Amino acid sequence: MDPLTAELANVERALEQNLWALWMRFGRGAGCVLHNEPDALWFETPIPTLPYNAVLRHTSEYGVDRSIDRIFETYRVRGVPFVWLIHPSAAPADLAAKLRARGLVEVETVEGMWLDLSLLSPVPPPPAGIQIREVETDADREAFIDLVAWRWEVPGEFVPTLREISGSFGIGAPGSSIRGWIAWKDGLPVSKVLLNQAAGAAGIYAVATRPEARGQGLARRLTLAALDAARENGHQLAVLHATPMSVDLYAKLGFRSFAPFHVYAQPGNFHL
Repeated sequence: MDPLTAELANVERALEQNLWALWMRFGRGAGCVLHNEPDALWFETPIPTLPYNAVLRHTSEYGVDRSIDRIFETYRVRGVPFVWLIHPSAAPADLAAKLRARGLVEVETVEGMWLDLSLLSPVPPPPAGIQIREVETDADREAFIDLVAWRWEVPGEFVPTLREISGSFGIGAPGSSIRGWIAWKDGLPVSKVLLNQAAGAAGIYAVATRPEARGQGLARRLTLAALDAARENGHQLAVLHATPMSVDLYAKLGFRSFAPFHVYAQPGNFHL
């Protein structure tokens, strides 16, 4: 294998496996189920809203219809919506057609992107009135989950469940592979980013800014802060999955597009 082919294979592996390593943690929380099978990876949680029930990986070439129907039936019996991610190495080749035949539609395409961290730009200082700091305390973790609940419109009665499940992530705990940063304004959390260090790469996730704090470059600053910490920790490769609206932001940071990841769900059940 020539060096370029090997590099691209490593990027694909990191884009997929870093994502799986993070999201499969939702299947390890209290009241959750993780299905880590040879040809499929999917999870269930008690939270009946998206994206908290999801199929992350499917690579089966044999008995495909039986495999897909079994997953659909599990979620149908529970009466919860779910998302199905089609990743670059997904199989079979006609998986998208099989999902559409069962009533799912493509609700979003996110762009898998990567960056050589030796090319990382410096972290600019925060704007006036904004404090950026890493998540380290229980209070910080609660503030982070509050932003997550706001971002995904988690019903209030399920926010305690989300907090309990998220405890398995260990955000900012000593020795944890998952770290987070929050931007604060007037003592309130207004923006966040999550760093997952897995599969030999630094993965960026959960970038979101509240409306009242947008337009100040907080997402850019938080992302650079997380990537700078990952580089200091010895990582050379960074990966992320950009929504269409954020591709230009990450391209300006030096990220390069690799491959799309397609998100399928029932019509009307998903929005970014």
